[in-house]
Amino acid sequence: MISILQQAVKEDIFVLLQHDVSAFSIWEALKKKFEGSTEMLRSKASLLKKEFELFNSMPGETTKTLTERYWHLVCTMSQLKITKTPAEWVEKLADALPQKEWGTYLIILKNSGEFSRLSIGQFIEKLEAHDLEQQKIARMNNSSHQQDIKLYYK
Repeated sequence: MISILQQAVKEDIFVLLQHDVSAFSIWEALKKKFEGSTEMLRSKASLLKKEFELFNSMPGETTKTLTERYWHLVCTMSQLKITKTPAEWVEKLADALPQKEWGTYLIILKNSGEFSRLSIGQFIEKLEAHDLEQQKIARMNNSSHQQDIKLYYK
């Protein structure tokens, strides 16, 4: 097992690990190096919770970029076993959306009764679909706009 671990890990990393001669010791040293110590994981979890609380859209950010950034935050929090209810995940993303662009749509969605039953994945799908619909309407209203062949042609 030690031989397999030595072959799998780059030599420059392997030399830095503090371990004795057992495979278990090497494995634990690798986990500590790449996952971090308990204290570091606790600090990272605390920082991510704060980041979640403060999460908001940035000026000029597209909806796609916002949702990708949010999804990455959600996945990282889940890896550290930071849990929220499905409603909390959805509500936070809804609050982070720019109200000027999304306020009306969110009110309609919330009043439909469907909002409270959405998972974060379903909510993001709805946002993406609505965003595409808005882009289509904008294109139709602006006849001088050039076609974007990247949508259908590589």
